[in-house]
Amino acid sequence: MKTRILLSSFILAVLIPLLHPVSGQTVTASGKNNTKTSIHIDNDRYRWSQKSNGSEFNIELRGRVEVTDDDRDVKSLSDGGYLEISKTVFGSKRSVVIESQGGGKLKRSYYEGRTLASWEDGGKAWLADILPSVVRSTGISAEARVDRYFKKGGTTGVLNEISQLEGDGVRAQYAALLMKQPVPVSEYAGIIRSVCSKIDSDHYKAEFLRNNIGKFIQNKEASAAVFSVTLEIDSDHYRAGVIKEALRGDNVTQDNITTALQAASKIESDHYITEVLTALLQKPNLTDAAMEKLIETTQAIESDHYKTEILKRALNKPKLSKRSYDNLIESTRHVESDHYLTEIIRELLSRPLTPEVIASASQILGSIESDHYRSEVLSRLLKQPSLNDNILATTLDLCKGMDSDHYKSQVLQQAIVETKTDGQLASVLQVVRSMDSDHYKTEVMTRAANRVKAGGTPLKDTYREIARSISSETYYGRALRAID
Repeated sequence: MKTRILLSSFILAVLIPLLHPVSGQTVTASGKNNTKTSIHIDNDRYRWSQKSNGSEFNIELRGRVEVTDDDRDVKSLSDGGYLEISKTVFGSKRSVVIESQGGGKLKRSYYEGRTLASWEDGGKAWLADILPSVVRSTGISAEARVDRYFKKGGTTGVLNEISQLEGDGVRAQYAALLMKQPVPVSEYAGIIRSVCSKIDSDHYKAEFLRNNIGKFIQNKEASAAVFSVTLEIDSDHYRAGVIKEALRGDNVTQDNITTALQAASKIESDHYITEVLTALLQKPNLTDAAMEKLIETTQAIESDHYKTEILKRALNKPKLSKRSYDNLIESTRHVESDHYLTEIIRELLSRPLTPEVIASASQILGSIESDHYRSEVLSRLLKQPSLNDNILATTLDLCKGMDSDHYKSQVLQQAIVETKTDGQLASVLQVVRSMDSDHYKTEVMTRAANRVKAGGTPLKDTYREIARSISSETYYGRALRAID
């Protein structure tokens, strides 16, 4: 009966002769059935130990080891190399020690307890029984084994062996070694799908994709496979990392972008969804449908800061569709901060807009509670080339709702500059009635005086009627003299 070794996926990645050893590092982890596994790496020496319910398994390796084609014996050790495998079950210990003596010669020793026993009578069979599981669980001789399987069965041969391995760390190691083989580009997509279906760990899945992304994004089918498997990555960190790397390629299709947006919509972290959407906005070939979906996705962002960051960047994309504007305004409705709401609207109003878009945007201006910020956006709204009677009326209603006469005065004076007809100017003057301060009332009316003097009798009558709301004789006289 063959011995089966249980390893946690995290530990497996460390004992890989491996890919990225860190000298002096010790890692310990607990697993199922009271299993405790630890790894120590010191220069070129690796020590692996596992304890579980009365049994203890230890492996010590120095140098590079290669096993035979049937995985039941050690074929070679690098000069100065050393391999010891020992197992203790309820106090009964057996161990194998194999040492390189240089020139390809190996010294093999077998111990039962502390007693040196016959290699041929016991050690050879014990190693043959235990080594296949060791090889598939620890990554020992991985490079030589991948070479062997690839030469014999190509990509399929290696992928089949990956299915037999234990632990995501070892599977990721074999997958990485497979990509160092002369694999046909046409097989990349299949490798991506197969490897990622066999690896549960988001860390190793993302590591495999990112380490080979330079190859994958050169092929449309492989690139599509990368974006597709991001849907299977649960971690926001790793999902965002893979998507960002994949978006750097030149073979990003609209289908890829659609998949990336679908994956982004499942990201819960505002930080990482912002990173993905920012990377998408850097692509020059976004269609109207993609932009509409991207902006719609921002509704899932709770942070006003991050949402504002994306929406402002989206507004810098040329020729946004009406639906994109509608989605943007809908997303902006959920911004609570007056500061960030103003930033978005300021960016929105910095470009010519259609009356329909302005009308939609105006609906959210009432949610700005700060008179300072509201006056700023209303002044910008008045500068829109498409300003009409309806937009003006909405602006003036929002101006009336402000408490500060100071900020009302600023908006009304801007409205006086932007209005074109006597009727529009008269509607601006009517808002003066909502002001308490005679000073600010007079300030607005005297600003309109030259326009009133050049206007018709109805406008002059309106001016004089509103002037009567000024209580101070001084300010009242100043307002009337301004049109005489």
